[in-house]
Amino acid sequence: MHFALQGAIVLALGVFLAMAGPFGTYGDLAPLPRYGYWVGLCLFGYGSVVVAAHAMRALRRTSGALALGAVALASALPTTFAVAWAEQLLRLDHAVPLQVMPRVYGSVAAIQLLMVLLLTRMRLSLEPLLIVHAAVPPPSQAPDAAAAEAPLAGAAAPPFLARVPAHLGSDLLALQAEDHYLRVITRAGSDLVLVRLADALRELPESAGMQVHRSWWVGFAAVTAVEREPGRMYLRLANGLQVPVSRTYQAAVRAARWPAA
Repeated sequence: MHFALQGAIVLALGVFLAMAGPFGTYGDLAPLPRYGYWVGLCLFGYGSVVVAAHAMRALRRTSGALALGAVALASALPTTFAVAWAEQLLRLDHAVPLQVMPRVYGSVAAIQLLMVLLLTRMRLSLEPLLIVHAAVPPPSQAPDAAAAEAPLAGAAAPPFLARVPAHLGSDLLALQAEDHYLRVITRAGSDLVLVRLADALRELPESAGMQVHRSWWVGFAAVTAVEREPGRMYLRLANGLQVPVSRTYQAAVRAARWPAA
């Protein structure tokens, strides 16, 4: 669901840039080529952003201003070459000179950073850019997997589980507030549901997990490590996701005696 919204954001950005016509494109290109130029480059840039976000996840850096900046700078590299190709195709009769490429890269990086901020809604987390694939067990193992469902499932399952899409199962790892929506993260993947975090917390037992940030709840069983940086604390979840712990909740996290707390 959220990738459809992100696609709409990217298309809107491309249309806006086509209408504004920065970098001389308004005067040099007719309307149809100009819209194709900007929308196409924004879509390419979006793909580069997603790839860069997954690279940052592999490096275990998915939150903070540095992570967002690194994704913008890394995704600007391939997008710069795409811009050079589009310029040669539509505006120049020769390749873009090498001495001009650093300036092109700077302009592209600025647009990529704007795109990253729009896609993450200026939250210092790359989680909205990550694609989490659900693990599908072989048919012969499906009954056993269903029998070994999450610790929250069962006759006395919390009311919140009724809101969770069936394809995610019931093994909750974390919940993240995104405006009026809530991102439900399980071992099978993630998706958005229309509910406030405060309402979800009322429907979950205190023994299942705790709120660690104004936008985050995590399950006790999901945490594999507590990581610290100067003045900051993060929880590392079983799926590799890094969740920020705000100062308000750091004492409670330490008292919970999670790994390395």
